[in-house]
Amino acid sequence: MNGSYDPELTDLLKEITEDIAKNIIKEGSPIILIDEYSWYREVLSLMAKQVNLCDSCMLLLENGMEQEAYLLARSQFNNTLWIRYLCEAEENDDTRLKEYCYQSDVNQLKENNNLKTMIKKYGDTLDEKYKDPNIINKLNRSNRKIKKELKREGIAEKTKNIADLAKNDSILFSAYVTLYNEGSKFEHSNISTIKRYRKKAIREYSQDQIFVFDLGKSNVNIWFTVFKYSLMSMYWAFESISNRIQGREKQLLEEKPYGKSAYSEKDFTEIDMKFKKCMALVEREPKYQVVMKFKNENSDSNDVSEIQSKESKAPGGQVPLTKCEQKFE
Repeated sequence: MNGSYDPELTDLLKEITEDIAKNIIKEGSPIILIDEYSWYREVLSLMAKQVNLCDSCMLLLENGMEQEAYLLARSQFNNTLWIRYLCEAEENDDTRLKEYCYQSDVNQLKENNNLKTMIKKYGDTLDEKYKDPNIINKLNRSNRKIKKELKREGIAEKTKNIADLAKNDSILFSAYVTLYNEGSKFEHSNISTIKRYRKKAIREYSQDQIFVFDLGKSNVNIWFTVFKYSLMSMYWAFESISNRIQGREKQLLEEKPYGKSAYSEKDFTEIDMKFKKCMALVEREPKYQVVMKFKNENSDSNDVSEIQSKESKAPGGQVPLTKCEQKFE
């Protein structure tokens, strides 16, 4: 059963990810890239992950689990920033590609240092494998090797953080400041999000006093926020690839004497049109206006069960919650 607030939206976005997998990533087809296109190998790999993240996000949204879906939407945004960063690299400059490829080495440095701290502080309580007297020396040798390679390639011993990547684009930085940071409350178990799993048991008492746990509790505003976040992260990633291919890599669109071109403009145009359609549907006027009713401004009840239609309910007694006027704490 599809428990989505708007199945038309989730179905359309899943259709878009299928098109991207088939026509942009070329899922299932052998891909041969020369060294000049090493950056594109990584971009396509990130986009492959992006498609799976988006599909997983939709699956959670279809089951009314928007808090959990938010975590995947944040991962999508992270991917989007790297895709944009790599696609907008200067001509014949592989600095950004190196920064991306050496992220795992920079992270290994951090992991090695954390292991050293853990061993020194808790050595006697750890597993036998951590009691090897030479393990610290091995970690130090690993660090020296990594640092030497990073220095040779001109890469800083610090990972590229999300804020740095987002600052390259005003729209993406705006999404980082708002949606990404808001999502951290869900990822890091902020008390304001955790209490959403509690439901008032008696109307006269707050959900902090007398309550029951409701694991199926859902919130329409958060649902649409997460959907839009997932949609836009997917679009920004696709847009970055489309702009690069159609702007600076037009040879990939040209027919070859020995076979078909890698892409056609039609591939990008059709997907772009579906994205625009999905965005328009998100912003459409609701068929059934709904309003959240509160006893007072400080009400802590914001679950869907208390949403009532101004006009009438949809066939089957369900209210299609496409837009909601709500007031939160």
